[in-house]
Amino acid sequence: MSEADTLSLTEQLQRGFHGLRFEGQLEAAWRRDQFRERLRYLRINLALLAAIGLAVIEVDRVVMPAIGGIVPDLARVGVMLPLLLAGFAVTFTRRADTWYPRYIAIAMTAALAAMSWVSIAAFTGGEPRVFPRVLLAMVAVYFVLGLPFRSAIAVNALGVAAFAAIAAVKGMPTTDLAHFLLALAITNVICVAGAWNLEHARRTAWLEGQRLAETAMQDGLTGIHNRRRFDDRLQRTWAQAVRERRPLALLLADIDHFKAFNDRYGHQAGDEALKAVAEVLSRFARRPLDLAARYGGEEFAVILFDAKRGDAERIAGEILEAVRRLGIVHQDSAAAPVLTISIGIACVQPAVRRSWSGLVQLADQALYAAKDGGRNRAVALEREYEHMQTGYFHRIGTSRQEPGEGQ
Repeated sequence: MSEADTLSLTEQLQRGFHGLRFEGQLEAAWRRDQFRERLRYLRINLALLAAIGLAVIEVDRVVMPAIGGIVPDLARVGVMLPLLLAGFAVTFTRRADTWYPRYIAIAMTAALAAMSWVSIAAFTGGEPRVFPRVLLAMVAVYFVLGLPFRSAIAVNALGVAAFAAIAAVKGMPTTDLAHFLLALAITNVICVAGAWNLEHARRTAWLEGQRLAETAMQDGLTGIHNRRRFDDRLQRTWAQAVRERRPLALLLADIDHFKAFNDRYGHQAGDEALKAVAEVLSRFARRPLDLAARYGGEEFAVILFDAKRGDAERIAGEILEAVRRLGIVHQDSAAAPVLTISIGIACVQPAVRRSWSGLVQLADQALYAAKDGGRNRAVALEREYEHMQTGYFHRIGTSRQEPGEGQ
């Protein structure tokens, strides 16, 4: 879930969604998650519909042979099967969650118009038993084919309009047309009520599940993201940066002389200081792929996507100044009379040969350099030290750094 959502999960639950639509990016996230969750069943449904369609054609040869005179079996197979198979194939495309609903909406609109024509032609030829299939197809649009609620209503509304237009062209008696349209209207009203209740329940369950997941990813004290969310996001952001060839920056921040602060002012004051620093850091991670998290103890981390060294150093400088402006007195600090932080900045161009753990290691090394330089400052590194390995740091200045192959 993106942190750029215009409305939080809790706020959306409290406000409700009477139009069956979320606000902001929640709607896109909901549709994407629902499509992926139901994808397996959707493919099964498409395969079953194809099999049922072929079986119906075989049954028609015996029960309603007159249909073959209106539309040859080969023509029905040549329309129905390609539509369903094409829909099945679309579910395997890269952007299936976007393209499938569009395709199936167009395909089913055309299918309903074709079925209406066959039904009306059969009725005028003395065979009224085809009409219920139009009703069944409309039910399938609501519950089987994976269409969003609003799209399903639009498709079936067009289907009813097509039925009425074809009936008028073919000269169906007004009384019969009214009877069929009433049946179509009743079917849609019942399906709308059922589909609305079903989607409302799904949306509520999704919001509650997402809120629970978000709670599990938040730090209990500061309210910002925790280490678990940081690790997950960094891996995902790293992979995206590799695909899109975008630079990535990581800021590791540590409160200066925090143990001395706790010893002098007490742990409750220390907790309030942690909250204040966390709030400052969160203000600098507002873009969709940026993230501020509590890394552990008095350490914090900020991920900056598509950020070059100059961008990261500017943001780090603003963070340092914002923390100093909090004005939290720290008389036992050797860095300043107020609470300050030190920041290590790592800026790299992610590549397949490297790993996100190397980025963390590089930022950690930069943080050590900032502490060695007197604290209350930021130090940036772009290339790993030669022979760098997790947990081991060369206590040397940044001017002596040697480029390595990358981790």
